[in-house]
Amino acid sequence: MNYLRSKEEEGVLKIMDWPSQSPDVNPIELLWDEFDRQVKNMHVTSEKQLFDSLKVCWESIATETLQKLVRRLPRICAAIIKARRGHIDEKNLI
Repeated sequence: MNYLRSKEEEGVLKIMDWPSQSPDVNPIELLWDEFDRQVKNMHVTSEKQLFDSLKVCWESIATETLQKLVRRLPRICAAIIKARRGHIDEKNLI
């Protein structure tokens, strides 16, 4: 945390308030959902096929996809803080 604070003081980044244990603000959860959909369409029948399929999914992630997931975080965090860490429906956010 000290490192992050020093980077914030340098103007390199801004530390955001981050609700603990909130899947709404964890970009990897959205990627896992997408991987799940893709792998189900591949009709995997073995552990090796599952691993290979996940590897293909991981390697196919577009940079733009990751940027989009990161850009949504401030809006999501603000909504969660406004909801006092309660449930939010991202579809209803502007």
